[in-house]
Amino acid sequence: MANNISREYSANVRLELINTLYRQSPPILLGNIAVVSLTVFLLWREVSQRDLLAWAAAIYVLTAIRIAMIWRDRSRPGHGVETVNRRARRYMICSALSGCLWGAMGILFFAPDDTVVTALICIVLAGMTGGSVASLSTWWPTYVIFALPTVLPFAIRSFLYGSKLFSVLGFLSLFLLGVNLAFSRTLQHTVRDAVLLRFENIGLIRQLTEEKERAELANRSKSQFLAAASHDLRQPTHALGLYIATLRALTDAPVIERVALRDIAERLRTALKGMSQLLNVLLDISRLDAGVIEVEPSRFPLQQELDALENQFLHAASAKNLTLRIRPTDIWLDTDAVLLHNVLTNLVSNAVRYTSQGGILVACRRRRANVEIQVFDTGVGVASDQLPNIFREFYQVGNAARDREQGLGLGLAIVQRTAALLGANILVRSMPGRGSIFSVTLPAAEDVAPSAARVETPPVQAAAGHARKTILIVDDDRDVLVGTQTLLRAWGHTVVAAQSLEQAIAVAGAQGSALQLVVTDFRLARRVTGVDVIRAVSEAIGRAIPAIIITGDTSAEGISAASSSGYRILHKPLDPHEMQRLIESQPA
Repeated sequence: MANNISREYSANVRLELINTLYRQSPPILLGNIAVVSLTVFLLWREVSQRDLLAWAAAIYVLTAIRIAMIWRDRSRPGHGVETVNRRARRYMICSALSGCLWGAMGILFFAPDDTVVTALICIVLAGMTGGSVASLSTWWPTYVIFALPTVLPFAIRSFLYGSKLFSVLGFLSLFLLGVNLAFSRTLQHTVRDAVLLRFENIGLIRQLTEEKERAELANRSKSQFLAAASHDLRQPTHALGLYIATLRALTDAPVIERVALRDIAERLRTALKGMSQLLNVLLDISRLDAGVIEVEPSRFPLQQELDALENQFLHAASAKNLTLRIRPTDIWLDTDAVLLHNVLTNLVSNAVRYTSQGGILVACRRRRANVEIQVFDTGVGVASDQLPNIFREFYQVGNAARDREQGLGLGLAIVQRTAALLGANILVRSMPGRGSIFSVTLPAAEDVAPSAARVETPPVQAAAGHARKTILIVDDDRDVLVGTQTLLRAWGHTVVAAQSLEQAIAVAGAQGSALQLVVTDFRLARRVTGVDVIRAVSEAIGRAIPAIIITGDTSAEGISAASSSGYRILHKPLDPHEMQRLIESQPA
């Protein structure tokens, strides 16, 4: 982890080290001027004045050039890698030239017979190399390229002279050079680690800030989701309560009219349908998030899906005096037809709902190896700043009052998740007051000859007079248990019931071979699941038994756990017709 972070911040660390080198340059340059001036004053009568002035002038000129270069670079901040590398190279070249000029002192003014000059040279060179450690070590190559040419000429000249004293001076010079280089390297590592730690801290703070913002956004989205879902569920629940109260009031009436009962029953059915619609859509989203929906690709002509859309929405469009046009195509696809139909159904449904005049066009075209299916409408449109939000759950433009006639605000959330499952890309373009275009892009299949077209066979009709079954119902909710018993008995089945795992085992043991099917809730009391019940019943009767699991859990984890059981799953609220069909399809 640390290595990854180091690589991530290496460019920034390098930039900061070079910038630190620039910031520390003024003391170095002022020190050069001061030391050169003092050296000229002390050696004026001891060495050649012409050589001394030429040497001093060279250092003055180089120092002036360095001051101008540093001033220019610091006034033009650059953060690119190439800019930083160019600055580092320029600074190193100047440091190398400065080191050569200071090193020339050990050759030009080398005077073995003059103790004062020798001592002064040793002091100056040692002071320059030692004093530069702190200022040049932020970028270690700069110190190396300065220190080596500063010390080596004097050391070599001392060894070549051959006397014991100068040999000792040469050795001491090299020793101090090695000590300074090692100390400079350590200092550079310390500074680099400090800079790296600062950048890592900044990165961690930024990461924590982003995570905090994401958590706050998720919390706000969750609150909005729950508020919208609560409102949309409360409305039909409120209606159900009113109609049930009306029924109770009617029982006290001396005469009950059939028409009134029929009207209330229809209104109860409508309210329940609205609640079921919301719960089923929430279930669809949860199943998509849980990853339990499997893509089952097949090769089919796109036209068959377009024909289905036309049959499904032509009446709704005509009722609003809208034109619904489906442009014919001979394109074939190799994807999941059911999931694609869900995507297109939601898009066309939105187009019809939000278009008051004009019409809707569904068309497709090839895009090289892909197919783009587009849904055009002349509806209200969506402002550009609202487009990123329309795929959020319960988000609806211009429906703050949560009018259910305008939908639930979940269709596009399902579209986005389903498209991701299919590997399709969703794009939207819209202009307020002029309409929208939703595009679905997915890979095309190779053209198929007409003889290879799939022949649709009519569904096999269920035989009349299905065999009645002996069914065990298991649910820890008494009202649900009684309601399910009553319904199954009305269908002619023999029903036995249990509210716990222990009761289920006892009832199963009593029924023995007569028991033919188990219908159980998925989550029961004391952390018992429907899978546990089915396995225990199978052991009690000595054979595997067909089973249906009913679940009201809409969480991704719950749906995934129920689906992985391998048994047939029904989701609450139940569709009675689907439950009847599933029971009748189970082997006797």
